[in-house]
Amino acid sequence: VRRGATLTTGDTGGDVEALQSMLALYGYGVEISGIFDRQTEAVVEAFQRHFRPRKVDGVADGSTLRTLQRLLASMRR
Repeated sequence: VRRGATLTTGDTGGDVEALQSMLALYGYGVEISGIFDRQTEAVVEAFQRHFRPRKVDGVADGSTLRTLQRLLASMRR
């Protein structure tokens, strides 16, 4: 996912697909479609509730993406 990207409902493309793939790798049940749909928003909200509860809005902003990337990197060690 591009640095500084913010992904939200209605977005499509490779960045959304990458986000969905990362969420799936971490264990969330999300369809990898490249479409930021309501299911993806709900999964992002669940992720935020667990890892960033101060702001749960279903928007994959920089903070959400960095947290997910750090968690995946720690799994590879």
